[in-house]
Parts: sequence; structure tokens; C-alpha cells
Amino acid sequence: MFDEWGPFIFAAGVIIFFGWFIVGMQWNIRKGNTVLRWLREGLPLIGERSTMRWLGSSVVELKIAKAKDPFRNVETLVVLQPRDVALLWAFYRARGRRDLLIFRAQLRSAPAFELEAIDPKAWTTHGIERDVQGKGWTQLEMDGSSALVAYHSTADASAAQSLIAQTQDMGGKLVRLSVHRNVPNLEVHWLLPDTNSISARDWFMKLRRLGDNAMR
Repeated sequence: MFDEWGPFIFAAGVIIFFGWFIVGMQWNIRKGNTVLRWLREGLPLIGERSTMRWLGSSVVELKIAKAKDPFRNVETLVVLQPRDVALLWAFYRARGRRDLLIFRAQLRSAPAFELEAIDPKAWTTHGIERDVQGKGWTQLEMDGSSALVAYHSTADASAAQSLIAQTQDMGGKLVRLSVHRNVPNLEVHWLLPDTNSISARDWFMKLRRLGDNAMR
């Protein structure tokens, strides 16, 4: 029975595998290109010249080596689920992986304090809470409806709370806000925002204000 149906089953498996691969890859490319068009509306507010490259079919990287104040340099990543490989997609999705927009920057001057505000269930934040607890940072009291937990090194909790509120107000669900004296001084992760309802120019103007406030 198997000898009779084996070649057919094998051929069907190959067709399904490559069919899924092609569909998943095209899905990610279309999604990535949509986000890129949106980003290019706002990126000139951060810097005039950016370099772009695809890292496989799941990550788009944009770098600005000479950014405008308050930044020195900036890296923006569009990190998509690995939809082109079914088993990887299912595995990582079960672990909480979702499409993300990640912004990393070196500021003109190092922040006066450090902060980590994270969604501990997100796939990019595993282990961060344990690390900051080891540093002896103070846990920040958060609103009961927030999924975030936050720790800071400043004696003035209001500064940390203000940065978190400002980041959440930008639109898109905040997954991580990281402020450090070491580079990158500022790192923010959001679930991929709705590019049809959020202005990229407004988004990047708010990022510049966030950078300014992080340096104070």
C-alpha cells in the first residue's frame, strides 16, 4: 500500500511545502513593502539618507548613520513572523512572536537614568525582567490595566512614568521601552502599527520628542 502511494504522498508533501514557502514569502514581502512606504513618509524627519536591506524574507533593516537631533544614528527594523516556513511560523507564533516595529538609536548625550518597560509575554522580552531585577532597579507602579512591567534606576519615578505614557500615546501596542546610558540609548518595540490610520510623520515627530525627553 505504502509502496503504491508513497511517491504520490512525497510529491504532495513537496508541493505543499514549496507552495506554503512561496505564499508565505510573498505575504511577508508585500507586508514589508507596505510598512516601508509608510516609514519613508516619516524617516526624513530623522535623517535625510537611509540604507535599506532585506535580511531574508522576515526582517527589513533601515539605518541612518547621520541622524538629526536628538539622535546620532538610528536603526529601524520591521520584524515579521517567518510565514515562509510553516513549522517555524507555528513554533514562534505559539511562543508569542508577532510582527514588530523596532526603533533603536544613539542619542546626542546619554540619558541621566535607565528604564526598562516590557510586556513579559512578548517574544523579544524574555529574560529582561530577570536581568534588571539583578541590577537592583526599582519596580515602577503601573496601571492595573497595563500588560507592562517596568523598572528604573532614577530616584524620580515621574520621569520614567512620563516616558512610558508618551510612548504608549504614539499608537501601536507598546512591547518594550528601553532607556540606557550605553548604546543603544533608546530602544522601542511595538506591535506593527496600523499604517492606514497612523501618520508616519506624526509618529517620527513623537519619536524625536521622546528622544529629547530621554536625555533630560
